Amino acid sequence: MPKKRKAPQFHAVNQKNHKRSHMIWAAIALVVAAIAAATMVFWPKVHQTVVQTTAKTEQPVKLSVDAKSALVVDLTTGQILGEKNADKQVAIASQSKMLVAYGVLKAIDEKKIKWTDQVTIPSSADLSSQNNSLYSHLSIKAGDKVSVKDLYWAMFTNSANDAAFALVTYLSGDQSKDQATLQALAKDLKLTGSEWYNGAGQKNGDAFANEIDSASSSAYNHASANQVAMIARKIVDMDPSLLTLTNSANLTYTKNNAKVTQASDFGSSFANMQANLDNPKNLQLIGLKTGSTTESGASYTGIVKDQDGHLFLTVINGAADYTDKTERFQKTVDMVGQVLDDWQAHDYKAGSTLSGVSTLAIKDEKVRAKVQVAKLTTFWTKSKKTLKLMEAPTLQQKPVGTETDTIAHIAVNFKAKYLSGTSESQKEIPLELAGQPTDNE
Repeated sequence: MPKKRKAPQFHAVNQKNHKRSHMIWAAIALVVAAIAAATMVFWPKVHQTVVQTTAKTEQPVKLSVDAKSALVVDLTTGQILGEKNADKQVAIASQSKMLVAYGVLKAIDEKKIKWTDQVTIPSSADLSSQNNSLYSHLSIKAGDKVSVKDLYWAMFTNSANDAAFALVTYLSGDQSKDQATLQALAKDLKLTGSEWYNGAGQKNGDAFANEIDSASSSAYNHASANQVAMIARKIVDMDPSLLTLTNSANLTYTKNNAKVTQASDFGSSFANMQANLDNPKNLQLIGLKTGSTTESGASYTGIVKDQDGHLFLTVINGAADYTDKTERFQKTVDMVGQVLDDWQAHDYKAGSTLSGVSTLAIKDEKVRAKVQVAKLTTFWTKSKKTLKLMEAPTLQQKPVGTETDTIAHIAVNFKAKYLSGTSESQKEIPLELAGQPTDNE
């Protein structure tokens, strides 16, 4: 009989492959375990500066205030803390002068004009025959010469309409191009849906020689509270001296080389009014810009400072009748108070050192830069739970030892609603040098 052939040894081969597979998976398991062990050792240090972005978005408070629209924003970060009809287009009256201010600051930055330039007052800006209590103006006439700086400052301290008219024409070069100049500035700031007829904020029919013939006499400048805040935040960023508006009781300007002094609207009368407000949190009104026409009612864009040094940008429109001298300010204090009652501040104070971020790595360098917080930066939440920092940045080059400017920013694991135009860096903590570089750890 023929010999039986042995069956192929498939079972033995499978056993060998199975054993080899077990060995491979065992090796992988050992590697994973090693990584996990290392993570347990090093994670506490890494966790100080690197976390996943899982924070919920903090929503603004719905402001309970009797007004057409209102807004409260953290001036430093742009976080919106409270709002009411903030996107509604409303008449803004003399708050319009802030757009003129932006035009001036932009032209100065671009070296098209200088603060010391002497502006010849055009006839279209001569309001000397008008009742000053109805149409605020300076003691100037057509042909007088006043500096850009003096006219600019008078728009804020005394809401001088003639100053606004004169500056817009100085920027446009031709009074017939004034409206186009304002519209271009609004477009530059992306103020979609807003309308602009004159720089003073007067109703078109009350703009005298600056009236736009192609528009209705009842037409008026309008923008949303959000858009007014965008303008205000931009100009304060470009010109921090606006935070000193309430420092002087008087406005002094030079006309034809002669000094003229008159009381400032943000002077002693403003201080007395503020002292009599119902103000349990002792908030300080730093001023900025009022607006008063029959269309806008009593309006006000302000900077408010609390006792902990937080700065708030506020806008309120239609707070009372346009003749109001108190309600717009009382309601501003009330709505900031409401915000402070509802939010928890997470402060990163100027000069402080962040946990885990006392130094920053420098690309291609063996030393690290010592850093500290450059200015008070606050994030507002509804809870007291501590916020976490995101990954620390690496500097692209070694900073100069005497440098005092912000050299980097670090993000926080935090989401919120921000004013349009807020950059990513403005939502982060600014860092500056805190001393000489140190060796890498």
